[in-house]
Amino acid sequence: MRVVAHRTCPLQHPENSLAGIRGAAEAGAYAVEVDVRLTRDHVPVLMHDPIPLRVARSPIPVRWRTAASFDRLHIRGSDQPPPRFAAAVEALPAGLHVAVDVKDPTAMAAAIATLVDGGRLADALLWSSGPAAVAAAERLAPDAERAYLRNTETEEAAIAYCADAAAMRAKAVSIMDVSLTPAVVAAGHDLGLVVYSWVRTLAAQDAVIAAGPDGIVTDWVAEARARLAAG
Repeated sequence: MRVVAHRTCPLQHPENSLAGIRGAAEAGAYAVEVDVRLTRDHVPVLMHDPIPLRVARSPIPVRWRTAASFDRLHIRGSDQPPPRFAAAVEALPAGLHVAVDVKDPTAMAAAIATLVDGGRLADALLWSSGPAAVAAAERLAPDAERAYLRNTETEEAAIAYCADAAAMRAKAVSIMDVSLTPAVVAAGHDLGLVVYSWVRTLAAQDAVIAAGPDGIVTDWVAEARARLAAG
């Protein structure tokens, strides 16, 4: 089972940080997840929220900033700026995959170009909740694993989500922990999808692993690996 370090191990490191990318590799993750947005001058950068107030104490939206202005921000509790995506690709250790959650659908093309420039497209999982971004991933990087993301809270909704993802030619889905069941995993597999599950609490993690997805997206990488090693 693939263990994906959610948002660069935010319990141990600043989220979407270079230190967190290194930490994911050290924890033995299969992949590290990062969130990508575009600046006003179309540079892909790492930031989950559209407005970086929570992470960097700035009320100015990422899409209103130039990349140079973004570089002047500081991550809370650090003297480092939030990274550009190119720096994250450069910092990606050998053997570690990267799950690129494209928060701004228009950023998919720029994210793929950055991965190509850095020689790491083969190590990338291309994720987005935007159908246009999923279509862009198919067009620009047809061999890469592309996932359509949607939050679901029931088994029925999760199965419908899998059907929608397959219809838009996605190759993977990420099911919220509360709606993941063996039936959802089977439905995804029947549609030819790779099935991940987003684990939001440590208490939910064992049940998610027992349901048998292909991978989990978690803040608790070490605990997941220990549980999998124990069988």
